[in-house]
Amino acid sequence: MEQVRDLNMEADDMQVVLYAISGVSKRIKEVAQTHKPLFGGEYFLTGKEVCEQLYISPRTLQDYRDRRIIPYTQFAGKTLYKASDLEKILMMNYKNNNLR
Repeated sequence: MEQVRDLNMEADDMQVVLYAISGVSKRIKEVAQTHKPLFGGEYFLTGKEVCEQLYISPRTLQDYRDRRIIPYTQFAGKTLYKASDLEKILMMNYKNNNLR
């Protein structure tokens, strides 16, 4: 409590400030974990993220790589996929069933 007196704040006010700081810290950690930096203007996804977005298993993703269906790059032991490449593949294989 000595620090509270030094800051010239009441204990309740200090608790509000500490709670707010804790919330900001938590949010910064969340953003840091989900932020995807650009590399050369491209977003790259991990295999796990690709599997989640396409609703496929890691084995299916491996099969797509082996059959050269999905382009990828390997860097520092990680396999990465360009988000724009995945979007192109999905658009090329899109079937419009609207009969007019």
